[in-house]
Amino acid sequence: MAEWPALSARRFETYVRWSTYVAVSTPIATLLSGFTGTGRTHRFAILVLTFALVAGNILVSRWSFGHLGGSAKRLPVSGVIAWGLVLVALVAFAFTLPVPLTGVTIATAAGSVAASFVPVLDARRTLCLNVAIFVPAVPLAAVADLPLLLVGAVVVSVTLWAVWSSVWLLRVLRELQSAHEDRAALALATERLRISRDLHDVFGRTLAAIAVKSELASELVRRGDAERAATELAGVRRLADEAGGEVRRVVRGELRATWEGEVSGARSLLGSAGIRCTVSGDPVPEECAEALAWVVREGVTNVLRHSAATLVTLATKKTDGEVLLTIANDRADAESPGHEPDHDTGTRTGTGLRAMSERIQALGGHITTRRDGDRFLLEAALPLPAGERA
Repeated sequence: MAEWPALSARRFETYVRWSTYVAVSTPIATLLSGFTGTGRTHRFAILVLTFALVAGNILVSRWSFGHLGGSAKRLPVSGVIAWGLVLVALVAFAFTLPVPLTGVTIATAAGSVAASFVPVLDARRTLCLNVAIFVPAVPLAAVADLPLLLVGAVVVSVTLWAVWSSVWLLRVLRELQSAHEDRAALALATERLRISRDLHDVFGRTLAAIAVKSELASELVRRGDAERAATELAGVRRLADEAGGEVRRVVRGELRATWEGEVSGARSLLGSAGIRCTVSGDPVPEECAEALAWVVREGVTNVLRHSAATLVTLATKKTDGEVLLTIANDRADAESPGHEPDHDTGTRTGTGLRAMSERIQALGGHITTRRDGDRFLLEAALPLPAGERA
């Protein structure tokens, strides 16, 4: 589907190019009709000049389309001068044609030359060009057949505006194609960001849990408690098996976190690491539950990785139109490894917390981190649903 707009634009550009080439080639049909009653030398001269003018028109039209696409080379000055001289010579020969055809042939030649530049002009400049062609044609009304001259004027106007309208449609189609490509690129970048964020959120805790259980199993083996060590190793294997399913859910965008599930998992994981976990506070609204569940997952993972805590507290509170989640541990490291300074709070914030902050901010909330002596606090606030506000 992504290639279809590009294919359509290329096809339409081919149509516009060739319709323009046909439009700027009209002198062939118009001027050759004036051969009747002229000598062989005269006819040959008109033939050469007509094809030379059309060849110049096509080359300039190609330059115009190249300029429209941003890939045009400079027109050679000598070529432009020769092209102008051909036009002048052709206009001069037009006065030797039968009187009824003089005005039409001059108008056709001038109109085809003007149409060659139309692809690089906007509507205002095209209108000015159209008027500029008519001004020199006014004196011809004294020597040319007026109805035929008017026909010539109509032919010039129709040619100019037909070319301009086709090129305008091409510009619009290119803009739509560019917008489609930008949207596809943005969607791809957004999906990559989602996958990377979800993988971090999921496997950060999974790997932390595996590390904790593996360390516990190792300690149990050293103590000679093989039965409990085997139980912990079975838990490690179960986590590894579950990780495969979580990868598939992340890729398909089916991964969801529940408040009860994450709180229960936090208690179990912290308990395995010998860390007490207490949960207190107000019930979490269903609309805020998933987002805050991800905060619990990331916060608990950071406790395991970057602290020597013995007690972790999860507290929720509804206040001032917000639901506030606070995750506090009683023994934060002075320098958490892998974290970078947060210039807004003065604390050190890692990649996971930055991603979590972006997730919460997208919902109208915010995340802050701060120290209170040896305690480290992570606070996440989300706006309460309309029905929950006092």
